[in-house]
Amino acid sequence: MRNLFSESIGIILCCLMPMAGGDARAQSEVTFNLDLEPLIRKQLFISARGDRVFVRGEFNQWSGSSHELYGKQEGGFYSGTFAIDATPGDTLEYKFVIARMGDRIFWEHIPEPANGAYGNRRLVISSDKQTLPLASFMYDEYFQYPVVFDQRKLQADFDTIRAMLERIHPALYDYTPKEILDTEFERVANRLIRPLEFRDYYTLLSRLVAKIGCGHTSLWIQSDYWNTVPDSLFPLRLHLDDNGVFINGSYLGEGGIPEGSRLLSINGIALEEVIDQLQAITSADGFNRAYKKAMVQKNFSKKYALVYGFPGQFRLSVIEPGSNQPRLYSIAGVSSREIDRQAATSNKLEFRIMDDSRTGLLTINTFGYYNRVDMFRSFIDSVFREVKEHGIENLILDLRGNSGGDPFCASYLFSYLAQHPVPYFEDHYGQYDTLALPVPLAANHYKGELFTLTDGRGFSTTGHFCALLKYHKIGRFVGSETGATYTCTGSVTYPTLEQTRIILGTARNRRYTAAVENMDPTRGIVPDYPVSPNQDDIIRGRDAVLEFALSLAEDRKGDIYE
Repeated sequence: MRNLFSESIGIILCCLMPMAGGDARAQSEVTFNLDLEPLIRKQLFISARGDRVFVRGEFNQWSGSSHELYGKQEGGFYSGTFAIDATPGDTLEYKFVIARMGDRIFWEHIPEPANGAYGNRRLVISSDKQTLPLASFMYDEYFQYPVVFDQRKLQADFDTIRAMLERIHPALYDYTPKEILDTEFERVANRLIRPLEFRDYYTLLSRLVAKIGCGHTSLWIQSDYWNTVPDSLFPLRLHLDDNGVFINGSYLGEGGIPEGSRLLSINGIALEEVIDQLQAITSADGFNRAYKKAMVQKNFSKKYALVYGFPGQFRLSVIEPGSNQPRLYSIAGVSSREIDRQAATSNKLEFRIMDDSRTGLLTINTFGYYNRVDMFRSFIDSVFREVKEHGIENLILDLRGNSGGDPFCASYLFSYLAQHPVPYFEDHYGQYDTLALPVPLAANHYKGELFTLTDGRGFSTTGHFCALLKYHKIGRFVGSETGATYTCTGSVTYPTLEQTRIILGTARNRRYTAAVENMDPTRGIVPDYPVSPNQDDIIRGRDAVLEFALSLAEDRKGDIYE
């Protein structure tokens, strides 16, 4: 099923195409005027610190700083005159944008509410010079820190969340009985009696939503919030292990605390308590702890900030490698923009033959090719042609970090790995109706040894796929328990709440279940060979899971094709 992460997402400004008013295009001179005096008075726009204001729209591809407005000598009036390539009669859309301190970008919030989802301003191009009326920059609570909403707005969005979940969620009471969940709703409602800072409201609601036990149902945060907060997020990457929490890198670069150090506490709070608090605001199918742990590890810095705020310094107690005595450190935080920059990843479809020439490594970190299923199928076809041509006897399938995607992609891969035609889903599910029938084997289906690498980030469709491999005894699993079970909801909708702009991701329509029996809906797929990086692996930068799978494949021999 479709799954988004982070829990921090941005709004993509998409706009209407210009309406043709003729064939000939020419430059039209347009003067924009903007009153920033209300923002200046509240110290939300300070030119002395480097704040600047621009116009962005269809005429400059909604980017860049070439259309900058400049202030008059007195007051907060800013203006700029620009030559715009357009045909008289064209309707162009635009917004005013403030760049605060150079790298924090603030877009106007819905200056024209009647104009669709993004509320863009509209300009009809004329053949004469145009001077637009004086406009006011439209902003809301997300334009300053702390972000605070009044009780009326909090209650309105809470009512919307409850009504929507009760109306459309297909499995609202599968893991928590209705009477208990109703009590939780009332408990939260009783807390909404005064204004709240955004993060307090978000964590209050997230703890409630997490009690549903649905990994596809969670709250998402507008990027505008992270654009507003102090540059004081937790600056270290962590690895959560059964033996503790270990430092696995830094967003600040090299130096400082040695990698592999065990982290004991942050600002006087033991890591065990911190992890428990962060898992409490994390949704997971059937309360799957493997998924909760994986998501806390992946998004630790932002989750920590939502629960504990933005301290100026982080006082850490750690035990460095080779020592058994705690040592204290004090380190500064990092900006959310730097975390996002370093955390950016891309989809990976890759196949390579290992050094022994008998082992292939197929890496798929998403099945989310909804609009490119044919491309995915062509890639899988090419992989197994190469597998057959080179006589590959051992296939390592790396699904670590695979958060799911389109069942049509996962089932196509399954057609190459199954030994007999078997159904993918236990029932007929709308557009996936055919997957309730036995999946035909691919012509070049694989008959050798399979080693599937998994971790707690495996979610949604990845759970269905792995459950089928496990149930039909296709290969062996190496790594850690998947975050997905054999059953989950899906068909997620992501409405933005009107008052606080929190995004409610909620499942709808139905539950999707793989065609298996006697599996635990609260557990992921447990590996045959549990392997997790240890302290020494972190220090050496070693992929212990892959190395273990390669060692299993090392002595495999024999012809595998008829």
